[in-house]
Amino acid sequence: MKHPVSIGYAAKSVLASLGIAIVLASPIRADAMPQADVNTALRGNADIYNGLFTAALIKHIVDTCQDLQGPNRLQRVTFFMGLYNQARGMGFTRAQIEAFVDDKTEQQRLQGVVDGFLTQAGVDPSNTQAVCTYARAEMADRSALGRRLRER
Repeated sequence: MKHPVSIGYAAKSVLASLGIAIVLASPIRADAMPQADVNTALRGNADIYNGLFTAALIKHIVDTCQDLQGPNRLQRVTFFMGLYNQARGMGFTRAQIEAFVDDKTEQQRLQGVVDGFLTQAGVDPSNTQAVCTYARAEMADRSALGRRLRER
C-alpha cells in the first residue's frame, strides 16, 4: 500500500530532531511488551509513523480549512487498516495498537511533528490563511498531499 504523502527531507529532519529513531526488532515477544515499549516500536517503524504523520497532517489541514476535505471514509478506513495490519504483522495485539493510537502523549508528539513540518515549510500551523494557502498550493502542484485534498 502506498502512503498518501511520502515523508520528505524536511519531515525526516523534524523527526530526527525530535529524537525519533528506528527501533530494531527485540527478542521479547510483542504481546508481552510493556505499552511504553510498544509505543516506541510503533513510533520507530517508519512506514507506520509516516502513515500516521500523513493522516495527522491531512486532519490538521481539514480542521483548519473549513472548505477543504480529505479522503473519503472508505479511503481512510482502507489506509488505516493497512497501518493496523502492519502493526499486527509486527506481533502487536489489537489492544496494544489501540492503546498506542489513543495515547494522548503520542497524539501530542505527532501534532508536534506536524507543526514542525509546517513550520519548516514556512507555514505557521496556527495561521488559518497560511495553512489553507499551503494546502491549495499542494493541490495545484498535484503533490502526494495535494492529491488527497479537495474542495468541499
